[in-house]
Amino acid sequence: MSDIVAMILAGGQGSRLSILSKKRAKPAVPFGGIYRIIDFTLSNVMVSEIRYVGILTQYNPYSLTDHIRGGEYWGFTGRRHLAKILPPFTGEEESDWYLGTADAIYQNLDFIERFDCEIVVVLSGDHIYNMDYTPMIEYHLEKNADLTIAGKRVHYEEISRFGTMETDDDNRIIGFEEKKPNAKSNIASLGIYIFNKEVLVQRLIEDSEQDTEHDFGKNIIPNMIKNDGVYCFFFDDYWMDVGTVHSYWEANMATLNPNSGIDLFKWNTRTNPVGTETGDKEPAKFGSHSVVKNSIITYGCKIYGEVKNCVLSPGVVVCKGAKVEDSVIMHDSFISENVYIKKSILDKNVFIGKNSVIGIGEDTPNKKYPNLLNTGITLIGKGASIPENITIGKNCLIYPDVMKQFFQSNELSSGECINSL
Repeated sequence: MSDIVAMILAGGQGSRLSILSKKRAKPAVPFGGIYRIIDFTLSNVMVSEIRYVGILTQYNPYSLTDHIRGGEYWGFTGRRHLAKILPPFTGEEESDWYLGTADAIYQNLDFIERFDCEIVVVLSGDHIYNMDYTPMIEYHLEKNADLTIAGKRVHYEEISRFGTMETDDDNRIIGFEEKKPNAKSNIASLGIYIFNKEVLVQRLIEDSEQDTEHDFGKNIIPNMIKNDGVYCFFFDDYWMDVGTVHSYWEANMATLNPNSGIDLFKWNTRTNPVGTETGDKEPAKFGSHSVVKNSIITYGCKIYGEVKNCVLSPGVVVCKGAKVEDSVIMHDSFISENVYIKKSILDKNVFIGKNSVIGIGEDTPNKKYPNLLNTGITLIGKGASIPENITIGKNCLIYPDVMKQFFQSNELSSGECINSL
């Protein structure tokens, strides 16, 4: 078999992740304690022994490119291996940003043409799953397909989140609908595409010459279903699109459940272990009166209080008398004495003052963003500092860098926001 090239779409703004992706690309959001979301796709490419990978960046790419570097932590080093960051070209027209997912690949056809490849694997950099792509590539070749899409059956109440596919008895895709609540099928597209290179190039060139949204789901795939051989490869293991605050929290909580299907210890997921917020940290420390139940505690953490059903990134401090439950706490956050935190997500370098209570009260949807925060999760942005003796309700949103002076009282009701602007 000739070389295979993987292209990872990693430029999305991720607006449904709210402030978690305000200053970083969605694939760069921390996950599971020591990882970033893109680590899972990169590790899958590594396990599949695909030697050449292009990572297409766009929105706030610095932390992502700094994390990936040259791809050495995923084995993309040596004469016959390459990981290349591919930002948008600076063009002469009105915008140098990618116009859509298909346009992103189209603008980088020169990278694909550098290699003697017959197959191009197009992937999303913001999904949590463990997959060796080899069986799917072999299936693609057996079917003599022009395009093979990984699919998974989901509950009908979830289908509005996905592109969905109709198949015949031979798993050939005969219909595709993009994120419709009344879709005809519950077979969800997982954003994992295996293309015949020559057909992909032809379809992308045709699309570039037309007035479309230049999107795989809206344009390329429906067109190929009409004109080419497009098949579905079913994937039944754990897969999660962490594109919303709730799904991100839910996937982190799944890492604590041995029956969820996600197993960070067995998946052989790799990451950059020497990032500025993770490297050179001492082992975790536990006080004599600390209590830890069903949680991930990473290096550099200091636990003197109680932690239950939580995921803690490196450097988190939980002081004496503090209790944290059902929460995701990112790097170097500090939780002072006698604090109580329930079902919350704290970004990096958050400070919680003494005797504060976060994540209790009425389950009122967020007043400004009811579609983003409506499941009881309170979200606190990077670098925020919560003063002492504050009570914060459910579905609250605290923007990055909010300080003491932004709080007008000692109580923030459920569904409220505090912005640092």
